[in-house]
Amino acid sequence: MKKKFFITILLSVIILSTTGLNPIQAETIKDETQANSYCARGDKILNYYEQLTDKKDAQKYLNAAKYYYYQASRVDISNQNSLVGMARISLYQGKTRDAKNALMIALNVDERNPKVSYYIGEAFFMEGEYFQAIDFYTWAYSHGYQKDYNTNFKLGICYEKLNDIDKAKLHYQNAINARPDSTEAKQRLKGLNTIDTDYTNIKNKDIKNPSEDYEIDKSDLEKLNMPNL
Repeated sequence: MKKKFFITILLSVIILSTTGLNPIQAETIKDETQANSYCARGDKILNYYEQLTDKKDAQKYLNAAKYYYYQASRVDISNQNSLVGMARISLYQGKTRDAKNALMIALNVDERNPKVSYYIGEAFFMEGEYFQAIDFYTWAYSHGYQKDYNTNFKLGICYEKLNDIDKAKLHYQNAINARPDSTEAKQRLKGLNTIDTDYTNIKNKDIKNPSEDYEIDKSDLEKLNMPNL
């Protein structure tokens, strides 16, 4: 019995020395792998939920996904995927503050992860804070999400809201390139193409003299009991 135990310990030492890991590092990798496995299940549920047109059973799906993210956090409390997953659930529920709290923790774990920045952008987008949303969407865009449909589509909407038509067009076109069957991106781009952003030739346009539309007789003001402006 003692001999068998000694052989087991010896094999463990050989494996760890071969991989260059100490027992704590090996356990950490094991925990991270197991946590990510739970997160993959949670992500699968949320991705399926996103595709549903009828979301009357939303809580059922969100609770199921939350279970797996919770299990992941028990194994690895600082796992970014579980934090992002919980943030996504909060966003679906309209709880942007809770989402931001989880995402800021995830950002502290690894600020280079574009997935985290993308969902922080989502939180600001939901709040109508388009300048802040652009900052985080753009970081995700510049660090691996350049061809991502959702990132480009949301950037397009943000720039459209802020009347930066040229950048909005650019990102809508990128979104269409990423997903050619997207009717929504095509409709938004088509709508922007009807806007004339060439102001250099405005003097050649047929515009009535504004003063002609606003001339009013003094007697008309008196009839309205308005002060003589």
